[in-house]
Amino acid sequence: MRHRTETIRVWRLFVVCCLLAFSLEAVAELRSLPVPAEDGSLAPTWTALADGRAVLSWLERIDSGHAFRFAILDDDGFGPVGEVARGEDWFANWADMPGLFELANGAWLAHWLVKSGPATYAYDVVMAVSTDQGETWSGPFSPHDDGTPTEHGFVSYFHQAPESAGVIWLDGRETGGGGHDAHTDGHHHHGAGSMTLRAAVVDSAGEISAPALLDERVCDCCQTAAAVTDQGPVVIYRGRSAEEIRDIWIVRRIEDQWSEPTRIHDDGWRIEACPVNGPALIARQQKLVAAWFTLADGVPRVELVRSMDSGASFSHLATLGQEQALGRVDLAWWQAGFVVSWLDQVGGEALLRLAHFDEAGELRWERELAELDPGRIAGFPRLVSLNGSRLLVAWTEPGSLGPRVRVAELKKP
Repeated sequence: MRHRTETIRVWRLFVVCCLLAFSLEAVAELRSLPVPAEDGSLAPTWTALADGRAVLSWLERIDSGHAFRFAILDDDGFGPVGEVARGEDWFANWADMPGLFELANGAWLAHWLVKSGPATYAYDVVMAVSTDQGETWSGPFSPHDDGTPTEHGFVSYFHQAPESAGVIWLDGRETGGGGHDAHTDGHHHHGAGSMTLRAAVVDSAGEISAPALLDERVCDCCQTAAAVTDQGPVVIYRGRSAEEIRDIWIVRRIEDQWSEPTRIHDDGWRIEACPVNGPALIARQQKLVAAWFTLADGVPRVELVRSMDSGASFSHLATLGQEQALGRVDLAWWQAGFVVSWLDQVGGEALLRLAHFDEAGELRWERELAELDPGRIAGFPRLVSLNGSRLLVAWTEPGSLGPRVRVAELKKP
C-alpha cells in the first residue's frame, strides 16, 4: 500500500510539473511588433490611455538635433508617427527619458530635456500640453522657475483632479554650476549643495501651482516613480543620507500635506556615487508594489516589496536576480497580479527577465525575454499592460546605423 501511495504521489507531481511547463510556455510566448521608430531612436516610454490603447514615445536623432516622437498602438498595430517637438540643444540621455502622461480629462502632458548651460548636466525640464491627442501642442513651459544652469530631470507623474497632474522631478538648484556628485559612469561633478526632490501641479492649460520641496537631499540621477492610492499620491526615489546610504525612500500626500520622507527597506547600500538605477512603483486602491536594484553588501539584486495600507508600511515579497542583477526595473499590473522586469548580466550579455506574481504576491513564473547589450545603449526597458491582458515591453537595441527602439508583446494564453 505504501508503494502504491508513493507511486501515485510521484505521478501527481509529474503531471503538475508537466502542466506547469506547458503553462510557462504558453504564457511566455513573445511576438515582435513592427515599430515606426527609425534608426537613431532611443529612450522609449509607454503611456496607457483610458480608452485601452497605448502610446509609445521616443527620442529620434535628426540632422539638426533630436525630435520627440510618438505613435498610438491599438489592436491593429501602431498608427502614424506624431511629433511633440524638436530641437538642437536637447539633453538626450539613455537614463533620463522624455515622457507623456494622460490627464483624467483626456489632455496629454509631455516633457523633454533642454540644455540650460555649458556644464554636461545643466538642463531643464520643458513641457507642453495637447488637448487633441497629439495633433497640436501648446508652447513650451517649465514646471520649475529657479533659472539655475543645473540639473532638472527624472520626471514622474501622478493623477490629480480631472484637469491636472502632479509632476515630480529631481532639482539641482542647490548644487550650483550644474554640478553634483559622482556618477558611476565616470563623470565627476562638485557642487555646493545637494540634489533635491520637488513637486508641482500642472493643469491642461499649462498653469503651474502648488510647488513643494519633498526631500532636500536625494541621489542625483536615479529615476523617480509616482502613483496614486485611495489615500493619495505616493512618490518613491533613491535617497542619500549624510553617510552616503542610498536606499529607497517614500513620501506620501495625505489630506493635501506631504509627509516626511521615510525609508521603505533597510538595504544599507553605501555608495559614494549615483548608480543611475531608480525604482518602479504601481498602485491599485490601497495596494502598492515597489521594485528596485541594490548592491548592498556587495551582492547585486532586485528587491520587491508590497504595501496593503497605501504605503504606510511594507512587507518583503521577493529577491530577484541574486548576484547577477543589473537592475533597470519596471512594473505593471497583469492577469490578476503583476509583473516585474529587470536586467541580469550573465557572461558578456544582459538578459531581460520577467517574473509574474499572483494577487497574493506568490511567484507564478519567471523567464528570460531577450538578450540585450549590457551597456547604456539598452537603456531602461519599459512595460505597459492594456486591459489586464496585453503586456508590451519596449527597449533599445544597437545597430550599424545607430540605436533603434524595439517592441514585443507577451501573449496571454
